[in-house]
Amino acid sequence: MRKILFFSAWLFISNYLFAQTSNRDSIKLLLQNAKDDTSRVLHIAALSFEYLGSKPDTAMVLALEALVLSNQIAFEKGKAVSLNRVGNAYHLFGNYPKALEVFLQALQINEKINNADGIHRNRNNIGLVYSAQEDYREALEYYFKAKNLLEKIDDKKSLSTILTNIGETYYFLKSFDSAKIFIQQANNISNEIHYSRMVGNSFRIMGDINSETGHNTLALEFYRLGISHLEKVENYVSLSETYLGIAKVFEKIRQKDSVFFYARHSLILSKETGFIKQVRDAGRFLTAFYRNRRMPDSALFYVDITKAANDSLFSQQKQRQFQSLAFDEKLRQADIAAAEIKAKEERKHNLQYAAIAVALITFLILFFTLSRSIIVKTKFIEFFGVLGLLAVFEFINLFIHPYLSHATNHSPVLMLLILIGIGALLVPLHHRLEKWITKIMVEKNKKIRLAAAKKTIEQLEG
Repeated sequence: MRKILFFSAWLFISNYLFAQTSNRDSIKLLLQNAKDDTSRVLHIAALSFEYLGSKPDTAMVLALEALVLSNQIAFEKGKAVSLNRVGNAYHLFGNYPKALEVFLQALQINEKINNADGIHRNRNNIGLVYSAQEDYREALEYYFKAKNLLEKIDDKKSLSTILTNIGETYYFLKSFDSAKIFIQQANNISNEIHYSRMVGNSFRIMGDINSETGHNTLALEFYRLGISHLEKVENYVSLSETYLGIAKVFEKIRQKDSVFFYARHSLILSKETGFIKQVRDAGRFLTAFYRNRRMPDSALFYVDITKAANDSLFSQQKQRQFQSLAFDEKLRQADIAAAEIKAKEERKHNLQYAAIAVALITFLILFFTLSRSIIVKTKFIEFFGVLGLLAVFEFINLFIHPYLSHATNHSPVLMLLILIGIGALLVPLHHRLEKWITKIMVEKNKKIRLAAAKKTIEQLEG
């Protein structure tokens, strides 16, 4: 009986494994007609994405092909896109350290070329890796960073993906109300743009939420709605998870044959396609299922499958590698944040320097403008001359202080000597300038007084 069920399930799944979506055919046509290598890179990477949910091996081959071509033509954006796809494949294979490593490489390239579209995709994928490691708070941090960036871009497809991932993470955290809000938003957008991949995923997660909260009939309905969409796009990762979700619901309502049928579907599909995490989850469920029915031989069979998958996912070496990468990225992000703060402070200081310079120039313009019709005394010129000298000296001091500190290694003696030197240059210059202005002002005053006297004489004679 078990062999018959296994064979029927395998035939059922095999019908999906050899199907081709119209989307893949469209990309292949674009690839054939591509006129340059940069277009070829992007089309190959897009084709890689289409195989991720069904044939991760093929997805990896295509991603590496796109990466090699990107390196040959020095196409940085293509390199980042290709690395992202390589990371997707590693993630599905359950190699989380390698996935994180290449996602971080892609992120750094996208940051370097200021590619916002690539940055939000990298952050989303890094969030997926953390979620797979069950570090849900860190996953949410990356998801919301991606969402904040994505809201500035008109990309509803990516937005539906981010919202779905956020909703699923809240489900893992058992914050079901929050999970429902984000999943509903994702479902609305996905339906609006007819994005079957995320429509199917949102239905699956709504099924999980309703199953967890005891609404079994509603959960089954959501799962069944999701299956048609997931089959359409050959998303076998989510299909495997959907089948396992259905098995859990049937276990609650005590339909043993249906539990076994759907759990086996989940296990076979994930094994056929090489999705290690889904193999582990299905094996873990079947182990518990047979233990509860006191069938130790069957339970032991699935224990071995579960242990092998779990060891593949979470070996100590992989965990250490993952933690090292995560720590390095934390340091890098801290450095980026510090650099942004420093740049913001420098912009603020530059604006203040500019304002001071404008104020000094404005003062001089007003001084000379008003002095055309006003008699200015020598003492007035001397006072404002000293004031101007102080202002210019302090402005120079403010402006060059950071550079001076760096050049002298913050040595007070050297800084003082340099400032004295600057003052020694400014004082003679100031005296010459003051003498020149005084002479001009005296001549101007004489002209003003002479003009006033002539006007008075003309009035008396008239």
